[in-house]
Amino acid sequence: MRAPAHRLTLTCAALCAALIAVGCGRTSLDQAFGTPATDAAGAAEHPPDLATDRPIDRPVDRAVDRSPDQSIDRAIDRGADRAVDRPADHVPPACVPEPEICNGLDDDCNGSIDENLPAIPCPNGGFQYCVAGRYSDCPQRCEACVPGSARTCFTSFCTYWGTQPCAPDGRSFGPCQEAKSVPPECLTIAQNMQRSPALEQCCLDHGYCCVDTFDLDNDGDRNEMLGNCEAVSCVP
Repeated sequence: MRAPAHRLTLTCAALCAALIAVGCGRTSLDQAFGTPATDAAGAAEHPPDLATDRPIDRPVDRAVDRSPDQSIDRAIDRGADRAVDRPADHVPPACVPEPEICNGLDDDCNGSIDENLPAIPCPNGGFQYCVAGRYSDCPQRCEACVPGSARTCFTSFCTYWGTQPCAPDGRSFGPCQEAKSVPPECLTIAQNMQRSPALEQCCLDHGYCCVDTFDLDNDGDRNEMLGNCEAVSCVP
């Protein structure tokens, strides 16, 4: 038996009223596009994206990442490792004793440098000496005189005649050594005049190489040699 039409209309109206009361009155279109009232409230809280007309989603503030920088930690660790591996600064190496040589170093570790090193003989006379960490050059064979030669000099006692040998390195003369006798041609002058310009002149007159003790050439040099000195002098 079909219900009367007015009763069906009343029942539908009551159902719609109940749905509106519980908030289910919005259709799927309303949920998708919103109602005018809800659109106004939402626009105030979430302004629309101008490009899409959609509300901008504001990201939630993230907590600041305060974790330590791992790269810095690794660099510090590497530096610490190198510091451990390296020897302590300013620590001198242990001295290992070796024979002392002429090099400016303390080879034998006794606190002295280049000590007790012997002089090295030179082929032409003289020696090489350890000076400032190196051996000196051999002296020239003839700086002052020819090694092995001698010149006549004059003493102040006994015979008044002497000889002065050239040093082995040729750099100087040795002391004047009194002769045991005077050459016969000058003996009378030595006995009478003793040490004098006359005795020196006698030395020159008889072909000797003589020290110019009395400056017979008047040049002010009393250490030069006069006479037959080719075999003694370095300069011909």
